[in-house]
Amino acid sequence: MDRPRRNILIIANPIAGTGQTVQRVNALEAVLLSRNHHVEIYLTEKPGDARHQAEGLEDRFHCVVVAGGDGTVNEVINGLREPFTTPLIHMGTGTANQLAAHLGIPRNPKLLVSVIENGLLAKIDLGLVNNHRFILQTSAGFDASVTKIFANRPRARLGYLEYAVPIFRSLTKNSLQDMEVRIDDGPTTMVRGIMVTKVSRYGGLFVFCPTASLNSGSFEICLFKERLLSAHVCSYLAALFRISRLVPWMKVERGTRVRIQSDHPIPVQVDGTYSGTTPVDVRLIPAVIPVLVPDRVCGLQTFGTAKRE
Repeated sequence: MDRPRRNILIIANPIAGTGQTVQRVNALEAVLLSRNHHVEIYLTEKPGDARHQAEGLEDRFHCVVVAGGDGTVNEVINGLREPFTTPLIHMGTGTANQLAAHLGIPRNPKLLVSVIENGLLAKIDLGLVNNHRFILQTSAGFDASVTKIFANRPRARLGYLEYAVPIFRSLTKNSLQDMEVRIDDGPTTMVRGIMVTKVSRYGGLFVFCPTASLNSGSFEICLFKERLLSAHVCSYLAALFRISRLVPWMKVERGTRVRIQSDHPIPVQVDGTYSGTTPVDVRLIPAVIPVLVPDRVCGLQTFGTAKRE
């Protein structure tokens, strides 16, 4: 039986992660062509290119493969036109690659093509920070200040090692500041850091909210109330060793709307990329972004809307 010929667009960020994007994209293209699929490849050259390419998408592609890190996926998400109709699949070639990890997307090109041909079509939740879209997490405070410093540095393709200097500079220059947080219609809470997440892992390493899910219909919201930066660092160490539930100054809540404001501007990151400062309003739109996933999905509890693509 002849398999249906598919039109595949690959949007690739060649400077993502350790610089192996082009080689992996070429390997994927070779497998797709050998299986009689039509492939178009777009290589980004600067920030914003992936978003611009996504803005020009029409319904002529069966799916879009995003080859890069979570920041590249975020650019594509922000370029897509509503209603969202073309399924995405994340070929993780960046540093953390959280979307690919949580959806169980394989690294092997042949297995990835199997997901493109036979995967399930599902819809995941979408978050908004003011008008900026995200699918993983947003946060304000110390970690966002790291992304601000990182954004102003040239890329060296060293993976996690690239964050060493930004983290050190944040530790030596950053002091925690008070923020007012309101979840849904609840009371205002004073915190020194906040993470609004749809995934269990932060940065691919730290587990703050182990039950977070991309299709749960709500955010998990991690509130950090410690006053000292050293204690805040201990929170990350606890998350690294999967014992964050034992940290007394950290609390996890759920909601679909979050207001974050402060007397002084505090850095905010979205899907691992610096995006501005407080105040921000965060809200959730459930089950709107189409993605292709393997039959056995890792990192998601349920997929009630999944169907054969």
